Amino acid sequence: MSHPPSHLAEALAPPEGSLAAEAHLGRALAYIHRVLPRLDEPGRAAEVQSALHSAIQQIEAARASHGRLMDSAGPNGIDGEMMAVIAAAVAVTVGRPHRVLDVQKSSSSNAWANAWAIEGRFHHYSSHKVR
Repeated sequence: MSHPPSHLAEALAPPEGSLAAEAHLGRALAYIHRVLPRLDEPGRAAEVQSALHSAIQQIEAARASHGRLMDSAGPNGIDGEMMAVIAAAVAVTVGRPHRVLDVQKSSSSNAWANAWAIEGRFHHYSSHKVR
């Protein structure tokens, strides 16, 4: 098997993140699909074994890519890229040195469910005299 030129190898290299794991799994499935019709042919045993070994390597590469993706995510499942976006938004908003210690996903609140509470607070605070 010949190796592609370096510029083609870079273009064919799997992307990072979950797409890398998907690309590796796709290659493993392609190896398996190509070898399925030859499983019962004794004359092609070496070819079948080679293809199955290549499929195993792709599955291991997919496992490693997935592991790196999960390791890059923080404790709340927020990856480094999203953390950088959040830190940049905080820097623009605060305008002074800061450190993002924790990020938690919040549940989406229903504005209509809190409408009565908001209205009650409005009436309560508007009833007070301003000094």
